[in-house]
Amino acid sequence: MEKVKPWQIVLMVLAVAVLGFSAWKYGFANSIPTTSGYMTVDIMTGQLYDIRKGKAKGVPLPAKNPDTGKRTLYPVNQVEDLVWEIPEGYDSFLTENVRKGSKLEPGKLRIEVLPDDPIRIVLR
Repeated sequence: MEKVKPWQIVLMVLAVAVLGFSAWKYGFANSIPTTSGYMTVDIMTGQLYDIRKGKAKGVPLPAKNPDTGKRTLYPVNQVEDLVWEIPEGYDSFLTENVRKGSKLEPGKLRIEVLPDDPIRIVLR
């Protein structure tokens, strides 16, 4: 230790400081919040479903309706009290045949939902 130069001591102190900061930043700081689910609507009935991830790694959209087994649950955003709208990126899934049997407004991505509370589904 007699031959340790002052610049080496400064370098070692800096290394310990950087290591401590990295451990705090990535080990103890709050994690980035991620979505735990989606509000969806069954476009055939107008019933809202609150889909939660649970232990699933993700939520495939449009999601399967647990009662019918068909992929009719589309994510929605509220526009008015009982009027919700499907984001534009999902219009490619809405073929003419799907639209005919759905409760979507003709030519739009809006739907009037049922006044019932959303049904919560937890994916496993």
